[in-house]
Amino acid sequence: MTTKIEQKIAELVSAHGYEAEVLHEFATFVQSQPKPRKRKASTKSKKPKAPTLTELKKAVCAAFDCKDYKALKKNKEFQLAIADRKLNFSKKDSWLVLYREWVGVPANERNESGPTAINGIDVLKNFRPWQVFELDSKTATSEDINQAFKRLAKQHHPDVGGDRLVFEELKKMRDSILSFR
Repeated sequence: MTTKIEQKIAELVSAHGYEAEVLHEFATFVQSQPKPRKRKASTKSKKPKAPTLTELKKAVCAAFDCKDYKALKKNKEFQLAIADRKLNFSKKDSWLVLYREWVGVPANERNESGPTAINGIDVLKNFRPWQVFELDSKTATSEDINQAFKRLAKQHHPDVGGDRLVFEELKKMRDSILSFR
């Protein structure tokens, strides 16, 4: 055994009256055990992975009650949703746009932070007024919507150092949900 272990055993025997032979046996046992593999300590929580192209297609098809892309292309609602838009369906970005619009915020884009993010939603990527305004679509009144907008406008108006594009998105969000009241 190493000298440090023998020194520690001698200290324990003299300080507490332990039996040296028992401590030697224990030290031998501990040293004979396989060493555990060190795991890298994660300093930050893992962010969910971005959805794959296949997952995006499947989710968008499901949003329009279609079993596959062939059926989706024939779907009248889908044709109306993409009318006058230049989308390349061989590219993931186009499917991501549709996913955000018709399915929801991808898991890897939730809880975002930064100058264009409000309540975890990047307002330049995702049009989610109820989440951004922190309101319930079933119970919010026109007054609640306007109050939430004013609260956010105080922070994001260009005159107080906010981003002009973010403020314009906030106005669009307010106007779109007020139009259904």
